[in-house]
Amino acid sequence: MNRHRLLTLLAAPLLAAPAVTPAFAAPAPAAPAAAPAAASCELVATGEGGDTSYTLVLEGFDPGRSVTVNGPRGSRHVQIGAEGSLQQDNARYGRYSVAFKGNRIDCLTPPRQKPDRGGGKQGKVQVTKVEITTLSKSGTAVDCSKPNRAEFDGRISGTGKGDVPYFWTFASSSDPIETGKAHFDPGIQSVSLFKAVDLPPTVNGDPQSGFVTLHVPSANLTARSDQVTFTCAKP
Repeated sequence: MNRHRLLTLLAAPLLAAPAVTPAFAAPAPAAPAAAPAAASCELVATGEGGDTSYTLVLEGFDPGRSVTVNGPRGSRHVQIGAEGSLQQDNARYGRYSVAFKGNRIDCLTPPRQKPDRGGGKQGKVQVTKVEITTLSKSGTAVDCSKPNRAEFDGRISGTGKGDVPYFWTFASSSDPIETGKAHFDPGIQSVSLFKAVDLPPTVNGDPQSGFVTLHVPSANLTARSDQVTFTCAKP
């Protein structure tokens, strides 16, 4: 056989052999999990003036997802609730973001609210008068072996817009039995404050009696009610 032809026949199988394909291709890098389209985060201001506080609200996330909240106090891992939301009260004011699996969502942050400092005024309200009307009638016959309710109508008058803190005391005690804020808007000249207290039981037929005082510290004003006295009904 011609030597040149023999070499050609031996080389043919090698030239025709298919290319070797690896059994396993290298895996492609995993893409970061996409953030939910409706996911949002916001720092919400609650309260007003000196009582301003903030709540961090996350909504629209996958229920049960673990996320990292970054804020002025550092980072912490939290779990989204079953409704796809999370609320953290008493959050410190500042910038926040939420991160998970390579994604990050910046939280909306409102302008910081500054406390009001008005000296004799609270906010923008000028208090002009504090008074109380006694609604319960003295002399009413009651069962003195149990507490009986006495009712009063307090009233704070003023002009402007804002909140006026107040508190009530009972009898000669200086300890508050209730605190609150009277809210004024332009056009409102007075705010009515209903108050009811239980006069304590007495023995040996002694009548039940007591009074209340309404205090407005920002205006350095107080008002005291009339003394209410209930007589004991005969058995």
